[in-house]
Amino acid sequence: MGGGFLLVSGISPLGGAQIIKGLVNDYFRKKRFERERFLRDLKRLQSRDLLDYRESPDGKIKITLTKSGRKKILSYNIDDIKLNTQKRWDGLWRMVTFDIPHHQKKARDAFRQKLRQLGFYAIQKSVFITPYECENEIDFVCSIFKIRHHILIFNIKNFEGEEKFRHYFKV
Repeated sequence: MGGGFLLVSGISPLGGAQIIKGLVNDYFRKKRFERERFLRDLKRLQSRDLLDYRESPDGKIKITLTKSGRKKILSYNIDDIKLNTQKRWDGLWRMVTFDIPHHQKKARDAFRQKLRQLGFYAIQKSVFITPYECENEIDFVCSIFKIRHHILIFNIKNFEGEEKFRHYFKV
């Protein structure tokens, strides 16, 4: 089998390199590594503009996700994202506020919908609250819509009307 693989990926903390690594590992798990089949599959993914690969003279293969490959991975991952509601509540509320301009209306509406899907409570159209840690998930969603600079996340100890939300979230 000679040679090796160098995996390079510029993607979110939730995962692009793992997907490429998984692809490579699937080939190595088989009793006999089929180099030609692997290269054929790489070429197919490259022709779809999902990844790029280069083979060096020493037999090493460098695989990189393309911009459209990163988008494809992110679109699959956004559907699976969830907040960890199993941890014991730390007593802090997370308030997410945003002021996304009108020319990014689709991103704003999609972000609002995703907050609802994640279980946030809408206090106003652009103010949502949850008792669960959410910064990584919000950063991930914002990276997809390219809106992070329009979002603020506050950690709040207590606030007026808190009892209503404690009851709603059962914390």
